[in-house]
Amino acid sequence: MRRRLVGNRQAKFKDYMYVNDDTYVDFLERLKKIAISMFEWVNLPDSMDARYLELCLYYLGQAALLKNDKDIFINTKACSAGQLNIYELPTEINCYSVEFNTTKKQYDGFAINDINKINPSDYCVYVLNNQNRCATAWTLELFAYRLYLAQRTADVNITVNKMPFIVGVPENQRLTMENLINQIDENRPAVFGTKELASTIKDDLRVLPTNPPFVADKLNDYKKEIWNEALTFLGINNLNEKKERLISDETNSNNELINLNLQSYLTPRKEACKRFNTLFGLEGEKAIDVKVRSDLYNIIKQEESVVADYNADGKVDFEDVKEIEK
Repeated sequence: MRRRLVGNRQAKFKDYMYVNDDTYVDFLERLKKIAISMFEWVNLPDSMDARYLELCLYYLGQAALLKNDKDIFINTKACSAGQLNIYELPTEINCYSVEFNTTKKQYDGFAINDINKINPSDYCVYVLNNQNRCATAWTLELFAYRLYLAQRTADVNITVNKMPFIVGVPENQRLTMENLINQIDENRPAVFGTKELASTIKDDLRVLPTNPPFVADKLNDYKKEIWNEALTFLGINNLNEKKERLISDETNSNNELINLNLQSYLTPRKEACKRFNTLFGLEGEKAIDVKVRSDLYNIIKQEESVVADYNADGKVDFEDVKEIEK
């Protein structure tokens, strides 16, 4: 928490403003950290940066893989720079970053039979964050806002239950009373005042009890629901209840939704890897790929080779998959 501004009557109010901002940013950064860590890019050339690639997809919903004018593989931000093809995807891509800007044709796979007749350096591979080309940040900012509202409402509810009253004092005693109440708010074991203060405000002090209901526990449950909904949106298993408390249909339905969301991110990334390998002739150990992080548990872990362990021949070790299921 930021340091309180000493000597400023509005310091307490400003601290609350800082806490509001910090709470929202904290939830957003937590969700963002999860979102950009979900996928592992395999065999990317050393000149490419998986972190920056995921950040571009997170904030913009699109990115580009290409070679620069020095024939080095790079990844950049991307936006449409040409007409649309029959699938309503741009035929040309503006590939840009800090001190870099170029326009490349989008390799859409149409020239796969004539791959030797084109210059790969004239093309780029268009990477989509999901099937809608939407940025992840938009939705997670909404989830972070709802989490912020729930958390700060719970904080206020706890505070008003700690001091469930409204104090009425003469204006000339207002600052004194604020300082006394601040001592309570700071969790001091005792509140100190002078004998003269007690005699001065004894007849003028009015206390009105508010009797606020305690709802912080319900708000915490509500916050968990929002958090779980955000994880479902990202495609991450989030059932907190024990399996025996859930009926089979509930579990299956939740798993289907989780994995459809996850596939909406994974599929376009896999397609980009396929086109990149085709365009630049990368095969075997040089071919790039993307997979779900090995510690992210979901149905895909049980059924898709992208998260299973591999044997020396590159084939899936289904014995390891069975161990995961157990």
